[in-house]
Amino acid sequence: MLTSEENERLSQVGPGTPGGELLRRYWYPVCSVEDLANNPLRTQQIRLLGEDLVVYRDRSNNLGVVDLFCPHRRASLAYGIVEADGIRCQYHGWKFDAEGKCTEQPFEDTVQPSGRLRDHCTVKAYQAQELAGLIFVYMGPTPAPLLPRWGILTWEETVRDIAITNLPCNWLQAQENSLDSTHTEHLHDYAMNYFRQVFAGEEPTFDRTRWHTDI
Repeated sequence: MLTSEENERLSQVGPGTPGGELLRRYWYPVCSVEDLANNPLRTQQIRLLGEDLVVYRDRSNNLGVVDLFCPHRRASLAYGIVEADGIRCQYHGWKFDAEGKCTEQPFEDTVQPSGRLRDHCTVKAYQAQELAGLIFVYMGPTPAPLLPRWGILTWEETVRDIAITNLPCNWLQAQENSLDSTHTEHLHDYAMNYFRQVFAGEEPTFDRTRWHTDI
């Protein structure tokens, strides 16, 4: 049994937390290529390891992943204008490249070009790669590890069915559930059979003896 302190240490995933720093050493699939392509804005808002981000594909077909909010007035870049070499905030026109650098500030560049305020303005940016119909993001220190080329991701002449589900829970809860074999019997067998019978208008049965005889 974990103490509350141990549980918090493991479950916190934000920047600077022990768990968050560990988990940032890996690549994560965050959305499908199709999901991004189906958005006419060419953007996809995501939340990963406690951070709100936007994935976009620029007009040169390159992927970018940056902080969801523009550092100027915190407008959402999920509604940004995707151009050939970056994403531009729709509010005041600040433009950022895939490395998070501010490359244009229309008003500031016009009024006081010598000030070069854009050189001091950045957004958090992460690496992204496309593989097997999925877009992967890496949020850790550089150099990034190679994106694993597992067989299921690289097989040719195969059909891939991508299904994405958002689980409203902490990563640790999901892992504990996956390792909990007892819940498989009760939830996915006994309880599901009960719900099926009830919603079908049948009188539910309560036979739990068959669990262990069938295994």
